[in-house]
Amino acid sequence: MLDGFKDFMDSELRISENSISSYYSDVKLYEKYYKDSYDEELNELVYTDVKMYKQYLLNNSTDSKTINRKLTSLRTYNKFLIQEKIQTEMVIKDRDFIKIQKTKLNNNIISVQDVNKIKHYAAKDIKASKRDFCFISILCYGGLRASEITNIKIVDIRLNERELYIVGKGEKFRTVVINNIMYFAIKDYLEERQQMNTKNPYLFVSQKSINTKKPVNRNFCNRLLAKYKDACKLNELHPHLLRHFYGTNALHNAGYTIEQVASQMGHSDINTTKQYLDTEKEDMMALANKLLVRRSDTILAFC
Repeated sequence: MLDGFKDFMDSELRISENSISSYYSDVKLYEKYYKDSYDEELNELVYTDVKMYKQYLLNNSTDSKTINRKLTSLRTYNKFLIQEKIQTEMVIKDRDFIKIQKTKLNNNIISVQDVNKIKHYAAKDIKASKRDFCFISILCYGGLRASEITNIKIVDIRLNERELYIVGKGEKFRTVVINNIMYFAIKDYLEERQQMNTKNPYLFVSQKSINTKKPVNRNFCNRLLAKYKDACKLNELHPHLLRHFYGTNALHNAGYTIEQVASQMGHSDINTTKQYLDTEKEDMMALANKLLVRRSDTILAFC
């Protein structure tokens, strides 16, 4: 049954490889919980059972975000069971999710200085400097997902028009603007790439993919960034962190509207975009210290 669930998520929902793995694991854990609790195999989802599972997680100090993710996994499984005609209705509703007050403070936003450091080390890399610099530039200034950047084809690039054609989640097409940094990075890499004598249609190639017609895999992204994480002495560095940097940088520094950021990042729901638009704690402190109280002719600043 769970193998069929994997195929459903991949072929029908077209969700990312990471999400498939996460949802599969969550449902597998629920299956074990169900078996341990009721001494029978899980055949369908029952609202009362799911509600008791949620309480079980709360009792075991599972954080709210994790509980919501597990409920999302079960709701996705619920859709699969309906498609398979094993059950007829959705038992997990929006009201079952824990409401979380989102904070706009984030101490872990990667800084502009860190991004410049990463680009610096990529540019001076002896082995593949132009490819790596191009890859990182598109991640930082295009706001792409890891799966989107690895699937860019040469035909998707319109350098003269400064446009990049991207097919995102759910096969949704969007056009991403190529800024100056991306433009020269792509141009330089394409010139180098012409010397490789490869027929691979994808923009980014590795030693393993150069003689194929396949894109580099997700592990390529993680390995590439792991190399620069160590060089820059960063605690963490992964594609999603640089996508997050794009969203925050576009809103707070470049002056994008939230609608423009949503369009560039490929979000159909603007509330999804808001999750990326954190403010660094130092920025909020600077704003907080500008709060003034006027008493007669004296202005007192709160410190």
